[in-house]
Amino acid sequence: MPRIANIRPQMDAVIQLWVHCSHDPYRAAIDEIVGRAAPRFAAWLVCESVPLPNELHPPVKGKRTEGFSQLAFIGQPPKMSHEEFAYQWRRVQTAVAIETQSNFEYRQNLVVRPLTYGAPPFVAIVEECFPAAAFHDEAAYYDGPGDPAKWQENKRLMFEACAQFMDFERIDVIQTSQFDLRPIGG
Repeated sequence: MPRIANIRPQMDAVIQLWVHCSHDPYRAAIDEIVGRAAPRFAAWLVCESVPLPNELHPPVKGKRTEGFSQLAFIGQPPKMSHEEFAYQWRRVQTAVAIETQSNFEYRQNLVVRPLTYGAPPFVAIVEECFPAAAFHDEAAYYDGPGDPAKWQENKRLMFEACAQFMDFERIDVIQTSQFDLRPIGG
């Protein structure tokens, strides 16, 4: 699947952290550690929902999750309000994304606010996990391997649903691996 890159500079990696408090002083130690590994980074406070938990290939502490993870960073479309965007994404498009793709995990993060200065103005971050075959095979990605009609129909439905709430010039998509790293003692 192609990487979609609209912001510059483009991100090279993504980490997800759950913290007890997102206020700057409480995050300072974490930001320092991340800053040592990546001199340029951005962070957001999000409201997470998991409409499709990973039950097919559950993460194992310290090991790579099966397949690949795809993250989409979505900017606010100028054609609609934030409320309309959230409604279209969560109430309409979510079901389409789960029904038309081979994803085995679907995690939605509605951005509450940026946590770092200069963070790109994303309003949502989506993480989906797919089987390895979906990385190079569009039919596998759209849950239609061996069935060209199903693959093309699923792709059409997905693009139609996305067009209802996305501005494709305000989205960045990267593929990566997913690792579950628990805190020490966690």
